[in-house]
Amino acid sequence: MKKILLLISFAGIAFSCTSDITDINTDPKRPTVTRPEYLFSNAEKKVVDQVVSTNVNNNVFRLLSQQWAETTYPDESQYNLSNRKIPDTHFLVLYRDVLADLHDAKVLIEATSTVTASDIAVKQNKIAVIDILEAYSYSILVDTFGNVPYSQAIDIVKYPLPAYDDAKTIYKDLIARLAADAVILKTNTADVNFGSADIIYGGTAASNAKWAKFANSLIIRLAVNISDVEPAYAATQVQTALASGPLASNADNTKLVYLTTSGNQNPLYADLVTSNRNDFIPAEPFVAAMDATVAGGDPRMAKYFVNATSPAPVLPAGRTFVGGTYGEANVFTSYSHITATLNNPAVPGVIFDYAELQFLLAEAAEKNLIPGGSAQAKVYYDAGITASFVDWGLTAANAATYLASPKVDYTNALSGATWKQKIGMQAWFALYNRGYEAYNSYRRLDFPVLASPTSAKNKGIMFVPVRYTYPGVEASINGTNYKKAASDIGGDLFETKIFWDKQ
Repeated sequence: MKKILLLISFAGIAFSCTSDITDINTDPKRPTVTRPEYLFSNAEKKVVDQVVSTNVNNNVFRLLSQQWAETTYPDESQYNLSNRKIPDTHFLVLYRDVLADLHDAKVLIEATSTVTASDIAVKQNKIAVIDILEAYSYSILVDTFGNVPYSQAIDIVKYPLPAYDDAKTIYKDLIARLAADAVILKTNTADVNFGSADIIYGGTAASNAKWAKFANSLIIRLAVNISDVEPAYAATQVQTALASGPLASNADNTKLVYLTTSGNQNPLYADLVTSNRNDFIPAEPFVAAMDATVAGGDPRMAKYFVNATSPAPVLPAGRTFVGGTYGEANVFTSYSHITATLNNPAVPGVIFDYAELQFLLAEAAEKNLIPGGSAQAKVYYDAGITASFVDWGLTAANAATYLASPKVDYTNALSGATWKQKIGMQAWFALYNRGYEAYNSYRRLDFPVLASPTSAKNKGIMFVPVRYTYPGVEASINGTNYKKAASDIGGDLFETKIFWDKQ
């Protein structure tokens, strides 16, 4: 199906270039041509929707990172990911709805004529922004599956059955592309890109700098991921991106601010409100860990969770909130609930923020990818916690008080804990509601230690999966390339680690 839909997309572009007297029969309500701005906006929304959704048909990363638990139907937290074809949807959305639209937008932009220097700069900016979003989308695919179609992807006419590329090779190419894009956008600072069609950063001339910061931040994420495999290469990339300029504050966060109108709401609103279902609650491993950091619990908990009053949940002694049992069915009214903040249809969908960057840099300092060692790691660690507090509506003063707690202070936190445990735990807290990023952090640092469910529905799996298996449709339609890819990564299994997940 993916390949058929992609072929239709390309055919639409080809046919739109012809014109004859039969055009009189063209239905104006079913256009055969489009503008690159529309394709780009659609791709932006689709990729953010996919990353922030909590619909179990689309995205279960909040469950895999054990930030959330389920109520009536706990199958996904018991790692039954195949009945709903969750990997298939993730793969399909990113290739068909995101990468195909970005490719088609790029083709249309490249075909436009340019006259003035400003026209050329705008064209370059648009292509660079498209390229950044393509790189981001491919990075998600690699981090989810491992080897994936890349060099032969999207060109359905030439490669109807695309080969799978080596994941590490893809990573390095993405980093090179992102670095080049950042240079272009930092050079063409006086020229716009997509204007109002850029629904993430606004498309103004000033937004070019923010796209460049996002590109550099993404390089740092990828380089820290790959650092256990190629530390020297990773160090060069982190230092170069840091010098070029990543996100500088929460004001630079890469996010899509949703609208209140139907069809343009944050997907969470559909899952938590309009569905009239109560499928999700905070997971007890996450809630208990936050509650144990300081007396009265982590101040962010009041921003993350809420206790119903009628009936009120029965709280353990000394606790402010209580989560549901992970991997089991839970009675919704017996536990704390997801904060009303996330029930707002216009709540932003975040795909990269300043807090995440700071924790990545703290990790980079501990790994000697950048100078400073543990002392510098503490600076970034503190900045990550502070950014998280402020982004959730608390203050820097609240963060300072929290950071002074013996269980939080980087110098003393969790006596005997390794730096991985310190950074891993606080990144887990800060990446609440960002399940995909929290899952990546867990796999890279092996902290927090996540609990296996007490029962499993998917072939007896009693461990946290470290990747998605490939979509079933690929095994049936693109069988030869699928089998090679599965063999190359060490087996198409939930326990087969992504190439960078070495520790």
